[in-house]
Amino acid sequence: MDRIEKTFMPIWQPFTGKTTESMIGSLSDEEERTVALAAHYHFQARYEDAARESGRCLNSSCPEIRATALFVHCMTNVGLGNVQLIRADIAALQQAAQQPEDEQMAAVYDAVRFLFSVLFHADGKIEPVREEHSARLSEGPRLFLLYTLAHAMYLQKQYKEALGVAKSGLMMAAGRFPSVCLYLNLVASMVASNLHDVEQAAEFFHRAWQIAEPEDYIQPFVEHHGLLQGQIEKYVRDRNRREYNRIEEKVMAFSRGWMKIHNPDSVNKVTDRLTPYEFSLAMMAVKGKSNQEIADYMHISINTVKFHLSNIYQKVQVSNRKELEKYLNR
Repeated sequence: MDRIEKTFMPIWQPFTGKTTESMIGSLSDEEERTVALAAHYHFQARYEDAARESGRCLNSSCPEIRATALFVHCMTNVGLGNVQLIRADIAALQQAAQQPEDEQMAAVYDAVRFLFSVLFHADGKIEPVREEHSARLSEGPRLFLLYTLAHAMYLQKQYKEALGVAKSGLMMAAGRFPSVCLYLNLVASMVASNLHDVEQAAEFFHRAWQIAEPEDYIQPFVEHHGLLQGQIEKYVRDRNRREYNRIEEKVMAFSRGWMKIHNPDSVNKVTDRLTPYEFSLAMMAVKGKSNQEIADYMHISINTVKFHLSNIYQKVQVSNRKELEKYLNR
């Protein structure tokens, strides 16, 4: 008997002219509404709410819903710092992937495997999703995989190729997938910064913020905070201090949870010793920006930059930029 297929990550449905909440409310299936709402809460950095809603579907009889719930539950528990739950969710997905229900679910598990390997910065070569698996996914997940591929290329320092992938994704999404376009714009901003194209990096960041602000989607900025090399500090800190403070608070929480999984030995080093502002400034320094370039970019004096760098060196017990780069990349 053929099983009833549901949508993997239904929040990545195409829609225009309405809010995400109204789109979620229009979904006919209760479980799809529940996991879409969980993802919506996660993008708003409402970790407890996201964990509650996704937790309702962890034992769903539908594998697409179960995989969505496990993925969202895992990511939102990074923000809550619940390492045991994160590992349990990953283990459940890995076990399910060993015996997928059908080819459709083999494609879903391959996509989740790729997402986790990039989001948690897996060591070694990151294998992309197989073409035959990507073809089985709906358009929204396929477009999000382009963000993930661009992010993987960024990690491998293939910046020009990454920017091309991100731009292609944005052209195909054409504004119909708001949360996907948000992530594509952010990775494009990261890449443009590393290509020293300041204007283009700012343009992509502004587009991302225009998508995020009406939905209160601060989580994507939390996840990419350090990689954005001061964009948040430059464009949000003084213009919207309340939102900046919220992002800063969530950055500290999410970074601690991420480091507990990615690099447990450093959890009490970077995330506890540097503020998000200091971390952004440190990232710009190790990416090759001079003190004057940082000062001009952040609209502060060069003496203020020197003051912050001196404090950073003291906090993490290094004496120069090369040592700082090694420290941040542990």
